[in-house]
Amino acid sequence: MRKLIIIPGSGGIGGATVSLSLMMQGFEQLGYSEQLCVLVRSGSELEKYLQQAGHSASLTSLSVQSRHQFCYRALRWATQQPRNWPLFLDSWTSSRVLPSLSLAIPELRLSGRPVYHFFHDPAYSARFNWAFKMIFASLKPVSLCNSRFTAQTICPRLTLEVKEIFYQPVELNIFNYDVASPPEPLKPILRSGASIMLTPSRISQPEQFNDKNLRALIPVLAELKASGHYYHGVVIGRDYSTDRIQTQRLLEQAQDFGVADRFTVLPPTFSIQNYYQYADVVVTLAPREPFGRTVIEAVSCGVPVIGSQTGGIGEILNHFAPQWTVDPNDPVATAAAMIRLKNDPLTSTLLAQGQRWVKEQCNPVQYARRLIKITKLDEMQPKPKKVILL
Repeated sequence: MRKLIIIPGSGGIGGATVSLSLMMQGFEQLGYSEQLCVLVRSGSELEKYLQQAGHSASLTSLSVQSRHQFCYRALRWATQQPRNWPLFLDSWTSSRVLPSLSLAIPELRLSGRPVYHFFHDPAYSARFNWAFKMIFASLKPVSLCNSRFTAQTICPRLTLEVKEIFYQPVELNIFNYDVASPPEPLKPILRSGASIMLTPSRISQPEQFNDKNLRALIPVLAELKASGHYYHGVVIGRDYSTDRIQTQRLLEQAQDFGVADRFTVLPPTFSIQNYYQYADVVVTLAPREPFGRTVIEAVSCGVPVIGSQTGGIGEILNHFAPQWTVDPNDPVATAAAMIRLKNDPLTSTLLAQGQRWVKEQCNPVQYARRLIKITKLDEMQPKPKKVILL
């Protein structure tokens, strides 16, 4: 039985991990789970996340001491499997994977094994060096991307042709149901009578390529306050900075703008769908977001989105609600768009269009079916030739 070998390029939890889990769910629903082999580092966050999601049967764990050792061992393991098993490298764009990948290229090329690479994030393209470009030129993987924005940013720099765009899957059942009671952190905000402006996002450092631009939210709250509209901004996400300094700077900025009582930062949660249900609008102003999972999750929950007109966010919104896009650095226009959205009778129509688009383009089963087809897992195994004894 042919199998698809998947080696994630990161061991942490993020959008790529969510997409991987949902893709595995799609494989299971199509009856292809036995043809899936996902390599993970034993004891890692990724392994625990996928186990909790019910994918243990498709996992192969490697006991290693470091991420570098995992990359090396995983590629070695893959090259020892039958040559007709395709290899799927998921977001191998970090400099940490460079040595392991370069060592594996000769054997991968000589074996004729089909190799695919999925680009999730164009952030690394700004610092691709000649060695990285040479490695991808030598490997020549079939390239897949999560948006046209990612493809246009990364692949020309690596002189790769994009085979297909795979908009990432969303768990439609989880993000489309009613919650009986609001999460505890939202209760005092709801009691105050404020409308909730929700932004699920990692707390990023400003000026990075994929800067989440959270500091742009606070002037928007100030504009809304000045025009007599009572919104409370809620950011939910992990702050990786030392002593949570980036969170502290946001809170200080809110104080300077006079909206400290209308701005809250909460830690990440695996139950983000419960927060969507009580949001009046999701605002996401990252100018170079690769895909914009927040957009499809919110729309799936029936929550309108005001988002950046650039990057993957603008790309998604332009499929069904281009009037919800704004200049990510224009707080006046963003606040006006929020007020207009609230009073626009077409909002419910646009939401319905968005939900149909998400159901068609971001369905885990359809996502898995496309991947099965492109990696040719659905093709019948050739029958062994008969040996005629003379």
